[in-house]
Amino acid sequence: MYPPCDIDKVRARGETWPVDPEMREAFNRLGTDLRGEIRSSTAETRAYVDDRIRASTAETRAYIDERVETSTVEMRGYMDERFRASTAEMRRYFDVVGESLRGDIRAVAELVALSNEGSKRRDDEQAARTDRLEGRVLRLEVRVTSPKDNRKPRRPRRRR
Repeated sequence: MYPPCDIDKVRARGETWPVDPEMREAFNRLGTDLRGEIRSSTAETRAYVDDRIRASTAETRAYIDERVETSTVEMRGYMDERFRASTAEMRRYFDVVGESLRGDIRAVAELVALSNEGSKRRDDEQAARTDRLEGRVLRLEVRVTSPKDNRKPRRPRRRR
């Protein structure tokens, strides 16, 4: 740095040199001017920073909106594709289930038809048996009633 000079020696002793009034006035004006410039540059700096923040915010919003729109379109396409795929898969699954049910229903219908045929055959056999039994019962009734008509009345029982 600079070598020590007289002013440093005076300061080290705790003394101050008298300042010329014109110099003092010049320093005061310089300080006032510098303060004014600092204040005005502070306002300019604030305005510049605020403008940059607004511009940056607008750019950031535009970028985010663009990314969101792009992501939304991509997501919508992906979801449509997945929906179509799952719809086709579900349709195939239900076609398989429907075919299986058709087979089961056919089997049940055949069993019901066989059961109905067996029931009808048994009913016919039962009706034939019933008809034969009725004929036999009628013949027996005729036999039983005929001897009663020709018989003598029974004697009353004795009492003891």
